[in-house]
Amino acid sequence: MLQGKPINEPVAQYGPFVMNNQDEIQQAFSDFQKTRFGGWPWSRPDVVHGKERRRFAKFENGEEITKE
Repeated sequence: MLQGKPINEPVAQYGPFVMNNQDEIQQAFSDFQKTRFGGWPWSRPDVVHGKERRRFAKFENGEEITKE
């Protein structure tokens, strides 16, 4: 945000979490540790494609471009 009006609310921040107080920060951190905010649907922690898949882009309309 380049500019904005102050909202005159308290701010607490820890890592990526920004809330109004430390209790809310603790709750958000706890929720994140339990569920990763919805979970991670892949079997590995890093999202990678196998070597059989070259560089590609897939668009919302279903079009896919592959680079060799």
